[in-house]
Amino acid sequence: MLKQWLVTAAALSMTGCSYGDMLDTIPADRHQSYVPSLSRQAVRLEVSPAEQRFLQAEGCQQCRAADQFYRFIHDDPAVRKSRLPRNPLLGNDAGDAKRQWVDEARTAVYFSRHIRLADGQSLFQLITKCSNGWDNPATVATFRHPAGQEAGFDIEYLIRFKKYGQPIAQEVRAVFLRQGTRIMANSSFAEAVVNTPDFMQQYQLRCWQD
Repeated sequence: MLKQWLVTAAALSMTGCSYGDMLDTIPADRHQSYVPSLSRQAVRLEVSPAEQRFLQAEGCQQCRAADQFYRFIHDDPAVRKSRLPRNPLLGNDAGDAKRQWVDEARTAVYFSRHIRLADGQSLFQLITKCSNGWDNPATVATFRHPAGQEAGFDIEYLIRFKKYGQPIAQEVRAVFLRQGTRIMANSSFAEAVVNTPDFMQQYQLRCWQD
């Protein structure tokens, strides 16, 4: 098996493919049930006036509140410079649908800048420096307002690392809820990154460039 892998690697290197191109990816389980633990912590982030107006407007997509909120998101230099992936579900002329996806993806990038992890870095730093970057178009923050609850956002990150000890990639799913001034973990991996400093070892992951 090892000999076959080395032969394949050599052949691909001669064709100009990178190591990352050779990796098969174990996809994240998007249907895994999640029960919050008693130790689930909330990250605190004040609600900006633009976000508050957007929430009060029930997440409208074509209104002044939406324009102001997404302008606030895009004004963050780190968000603006983050390169988003191509979304294969949207054509070049998708118009409003494509614009909405870009806004929701950049909103997820914005919130990642404020989610502090147990190892001291931000989720933004983990994704940009340790994973394969913003490579999954399913990474978005969408408006939510369940009956009887405070309006906020569902924030989902599909993040790709390397699987420790194996020549394959591992995709993990980190989901958060934004309600009021709180950002709360809403998936097992999301809870691990904010509670457990050695979450990479716990999930048998290593950085993409390692």
